[in-house]
Amino acid sequence: MSFYIKTHIVKKGETLEDIVSEYNIPDVEMLRYFHNQNSPKDGNHIGSIVFAGQEIFIPEKNDMSKIISEQKEREVLQYDSLKNRLLLPNLYAVKQHYKVKIRSGHANNLEKAEQLDFETHIKYCGVGEDNFPVLQYTKQDFLINNEKSDSKLYDLALFGTGFLYPVEFSLDPATVKPHRITNIKDIKSRWNERKKQLHAIYEDSVSSHYVKIIDESVREGVNRYFINDFFIQFLFAPYAEFREGQSLREKHFHTYRIAYQDTMKMEILEDVIEINQKAYCIDTRTPQQILAKYYPDDNLHEDHSELIESDITGIYHLNKKNKTLTNAKIKISTLFYDREEIIEIEIDEIN
Repeated sequence: MSFYIKTHIVKKGETLEDIVSEYNIPDVEMLRYFHNQNSPKDGNHIGSIVFAGQEIFIPEKNDMSKIISEQKEREVLQYDSLKNRLLLPNLYAVKQHYKVKIRSGHANNLEKAEQLDFETHIKYCGVGEDNFPVLQYTKQDFLINNEKSDSKLYDLALFGTGFLYPVEFSLDPATVKPHRITNIKDIKSRWNERKKQLHAIYEDSVSSHYVKIIDESVREGVNRYFINDFFIQFLFAPYAEFREGQSLREKHFHTYRIAYQDTMKMEILEDVIEINQKAYCIDTRTPQQILAKYYPDDNLHEDHSELIESDITGIYHLNKKNKTLTNAKIKISTLFYDREEIIEIEIDEIN
C-alpha cells in the first residue's frame, strides 16, 4: 500500500455501489474493508450507507490485488478447517423453499417408473424445551407423473395425510438429526378432526382400512412416518464429522430404515461446497425380516440364506456462507428377491 491513500468525498444521493462503479472496485465489501482498515476513527467506519460529505478511502490497483490475495489465504485456512470438523448448517437462519422430485421403479422397467413431485418449506421457528432449535416443515403442490391425479385413492391419501403439516421438530445441533416432534398435540388434534371428515366422506372397506392405518401411526406418535420421509433423510444427510475432507459412519436410510456404511467426501469449489456420497448396505437382516416390520400381515417368503443388497450414490451442493443445501441428486438401488428397485431423488432450492 502506498504512503498516500486516495480519497473520495461522498456527493449528495451517492451510494456505495456508485463509488464502487466509479473506481472499478470489485465489490462493496472490498471498499468497506479497505476504508475501515485505514480509517483512524471508528466513527468514520462505513456500514451499508454513506452520507454526503463523508471522506472514503479508495483502494488502488495494488491494494485491491493485496486484499484479494489475503482473502484467498483466509479462505484456504477456513476451508482446511471446514474439512476437519463437524459440518453444520446455520440452523438459526434456515428459511428454505425446495422443489422435490422422487422417481421409483424397477431397474428393468424404468420407463414406467412413477414420479412424485412436491414443494417443501422448512424454516427455523424457535428453541424447544431441550434448548434445541426447532424447524417447521410443510409439503404442498403434489403431482403424480407430472399431473394432479383424479383417482379416489390419491384424494384419500392427500386428504388423509394433510393433517400432518405443518410439523415442527427439534434438531440435535451436535448430530444434525431430528430429535423429536414438538407439536405432536396439535397434529393429533388435527387428525381427530380429519378422521371424522374421512369417515363421513369415504365409507368403503379399503378407505376404512387406510384410515385405520393412519390412526395407528398417529397413536404411535407419527415418528415412523416422519423419519421415513425421503426429503428429511437426505436434506440432513451431508452433515457429518469430517476428517481431511472425508466422513465415514453407519447411517440408516430408505423407507425401510436400512443400515448403510456411509462415506461422504467434501470438495470446496468456487461457488459451493460439494459433498459426494457413496453408501453400501451393511444390514444383517434378510429381506423378509425387513419387510415384515412394515407389512406384518403379508405372507412373505422367508429365506435366511439371503441378505439384502443396496447401495446409494449422491451429490450435494451447499451454500458456502450458511452451509444450507442448494441442490442434491441421490440414487438408491436395492435388490429385493432378485428384483432391483431404483429410487431417484432430486432436491432443488427455489429462490
